[in-house]
Amino acid sequence: MLLTHRLRLVVSKYSYLETALLVLGFLLLGYLIEPSDPLLVHDEIIYIIILMTVITMFHGIGNGLLAVFIIALAMDFLYPTFPIKVLLKLFILVLIFGEFHYFWNRKIIQNKSKNSYLRSKLNELSNAFYTLKISHDQLEKNYVFKPMSLRNSIRQLKDAYSEKKDFFKKFLTLLDKSFGVSSAEFCVVKNNMIYSVYDTEFKNKMDNSDPMIEMALAKKSPIYVSSVKVDNNSRYLAVIPAVSEDEVKGILLISEMPFLSFNKDTLLSISILISYFLDEIEKWSIIEQFDKKNPLVDNEFYFELMRLHKISMEFDVQSTMLVLKSKDKLLFHLVLEKARESLRSLDIVSSHHADEYEVLGILFPFADKTSAQGFLTRLLQLLKLDAEDERMEYSFFDIANLDSITRYAHLETDNA
Repeated sequence: MLLTHRLRLVVSKYSYLETALLVLGFLLLGYLIEPSDPLLVHDEIIYIIILMTVITMFHGIGNGLLAVFIIALAMDFLYPTFPIKVLLKLFILVLIFGEFHYFWNRKIIQNKSKNSYLRSKLNELSNAFYTLKISHDQLEKNYVFKPMSLRNSIRQLKDAYSEKKDFFKKFLTLLDKSFGVSSAEFCVVKNNMIYSVYDTEFKNKMDNSDPMIEMALAKKSPIYVSSVKVDNNSRYLAVIPAVSEDEVKGILLISEMPFLSFNKDTLLSISILISYFLDEIEKWSIIEQFDKKNPLVDNEFYFELMRLHKISMEFDVQSTMLVLKSKDKLLFHLVLEKARESLRSLDIVSSHHADEYEVLGILFPFADKTSAQGFLTRLLQLLKLDAEDERMEYSFFDIANLDSITRYAHLETDNA
């Protein structure tokens, strides 16, 4: 955060300097063309307006006001009669285009946050799908000897994470049992440098001068000894990076592995498992970070709820949650069944029982209240129910109103 803030300050300083140079350059050019009117404000076309438009649209209202200040000083020194009307026109123009620049940049930031969320969801679903496929392949080959699927084994690591045990060591043990990775080391990657997974403060950098490590970090794909252009002086058989959102999050260094298991398909499977494992760790850490104290909502729903709430608070990107409550268990079962059938791919549903109520929560990422109301209308039509049915009550919430959602959905517990 501190580095980002300093970078913004440097960029702002350079943009202000650029603005000052542009205005002074225009003054110099105008003086050479018309010494008595260096700002060319008495021509039929006021060319300074074009310059002010470009400055404000590209750099914002701060740079525009700086340009107005420099122009006001030039008018005061270079003109016998101060052209106040021209200055006011420029000032009003800066205010208008500065507002446009603000909302345009805000929209860009919001769209970037949406795209980032969609990319992360795509990566998570892809990793989960391929992990499931690898798990089923393993079951087909070794069902008698290894009846536990890989995906379930990784999920069991959550218990070790919650109990603060060495879950990374357990993950390496899982790779050993499933793929014969007898000797390996797992590292995290920060700013293109590798650290031990136990170095949570990133104080001691590990040696990443190995040619296979350098190539894996550069290509963001598994590298092994039989790869093209890999020197033979590497200490490892394979180096497998875990990539999320086009960024290397971790890296597995394999030193020993059976020859029959050492092939491209196995290394690709391990790469997918690592990415899936890191995605799960991120979910566990976020859930733990927000100190979830009640068992009512499942972890997947809670993770998405907190992630969308964070996006809403940081980037003002709206998402909506619909909460339905009913004491009629049969009616609630029908509503839940139809709701699951009607959801979009990104929509998420969760249900629980609290205070004699059956509570259904439906999360609509990046959708406003109107979209959620449309969904409810279609749902009620499928069930042939009236919106005023006394057996059911409902309400819509903006994702930013997390406290209201918690109270209405009865997510608070006695020890919360």
